[in-house]
Amino acid sequence: MGDRWYTNLNIFLDENGAIAAPKGPARKLAEHIVAIVAMASRPELIPLPEYQVRCRRRPGRKPCTGIIEADFDPEDYRIMWWCPVCDDCGYISDWQGSIWDLRDAGEVH
Repeated sequence: MGDRWYTNLNIFLDENGAIAAPKGPARKLAEHIVAIVAMASRPELIPLPEYQVRCRRRPGRKPCTGIIEADFDPEDYRIMWWCPVCDDCGYISDWQGSIWDLRDAGEVH
């Protein structure tokens, strides 16, 4: 069974909206979260290869082979994401308007 993450994107960002952590585990986690935001906010039904996000979990110390899938929570528009292989999953809030929000500027949400 995977972990469940409840993430507010703002905790990873500095006052300019960039990733705050300079390096290390916090930076890697932040890069993973913003990659999920970019992938989920793209308008394509199937993400282009450059926007696919590999699962970062290591069950049994072996890299998971899953590719993250995502959708939007209909109640509050948080990003819901999950790995179909290891069941790692989570929610990302406060992603709208970040530099990783790749929706069309003219699109109404």
